[in-house]
Amino acid sequence: MSNHDFKTIIEGIGYNQFGKKVLATQIRFSTLEALFEVDPEVQRKLDPQRRSEIREFILSSLKGKDFFFSPFIFSARGSITKTNDGWMLEPGSKLYILDGQHRASAMSSALSHLKSQKETSEEFGHEKEAHKIQEYIDQLKSYPVAMQIYLDLSLQEERQLFTDINTERKEAHIGLIMQYDHRDPYIEITRQVANQLHQHFEIERELSRLTSQNSAVTSLTIMKKCLLALFEGVLTVKKGNPDFGLYTNKEVMAISLAFFELWKHLFPKQMGNRKKFVTGLTGIQVALAYTAYKLTKNYSISHLEAIQQLKKLKNYCSWKHDDPLFIQLYDPALKKIKHHSSTTTIQRTATKFLALLDQERIEST
Repeated sequence: MSNHDFKTIIEGIGYNQFGKKVLATQIRFSTLEALFEVDPEVQRKLDPQRRSEIREFILSSLKGKDFFFSPFIFSARGSITKTNDGWMLEPGSKLYILDGQHRASAMSSALSHLKSQKETSEEFGHEKEAHKIQEYIDQLKSYPVAMQIYLDLSLQEERQLFTDINTERKEAHIGLIMQYDHRDPYIEITRQVANQLHQHFEIERELSRLTSQNSAVTSLTIMKKCLLALFEGVLTVKKGNPDFGLYTNKEVMAISLAFFELWKHLFPKQMGNRKKFVTGLTGIQVALAYTAYKLTKNYSISHLEAIQQLKKLKNYCSWKHDDPLFIQLYDPALKKIKHHSSTTTIQRTATKFLALLDQERIEST
């Protein structure tokens, strides 16, 4: 792709599909970002959870091996014409995405995440880490996006194509990966723990996002996030191999089981009732695991000792939405907890848990 007098020239192959003109091409993601838009009249509302899942997959893949996406599909709405130099996109025109909205948004989100990580590394003087992150940024910016661009669809035809695509084809989501991926040790541990916990409470094994209508207390995806926070204090994407310290595999399993079994004693009986209690929410479960991790660091105690310390929270928390402990997350108009699962919010919730446990230590001495 090149620019001549502010005209965008696209190299590609034109062909007809079902009587419609289509351009097949490939564009660097950094270039594509400036060229496309989302038309809410055609596209569904963006699902932040799905974007987050794809972003995690992208970030993990950058640090391991290449990742592949099926071609993104766009509509040019008559703004691309054939010239001697190639296919020209008229100045000021945009391509409208029909399939790939969540993947594109996840790639943009991954770039923002990496840039933030790089700034943090630079501020702390970690030059090698910052350089490595810049390599990931460059890799993602130059990612070659395969595209099919329909040149002359009507708005109604765009809507029909979008419907057909999303009816006939569904992307594999992280919930399925949690069931069948055998490469990630954390996923293996999660499945083994879940198999031993099924008599204690319901665990969602397919879906990664739980709604208020879902009776499951947690999911395999959320459990994995808890274990990452519990053992390594990681609240985002895991880098490299697991780090369980000096714990043996048998001890890791015992600690993992102990953490989730704690819920029976710490949470209310209706812990999966998200309309009444916060205990079924991702951010609260992960914050509890992160609190245990911080206890091991702050007081040089074992994970099993830290998990025992968590039991004391029952004396100070009702786990209801309007409990003072969650005032910063509670929306009184909607009468429910909101925005509980961001990294910053999880850290703040864990800080409140730690403050209560610190006070308990002071009063008991």
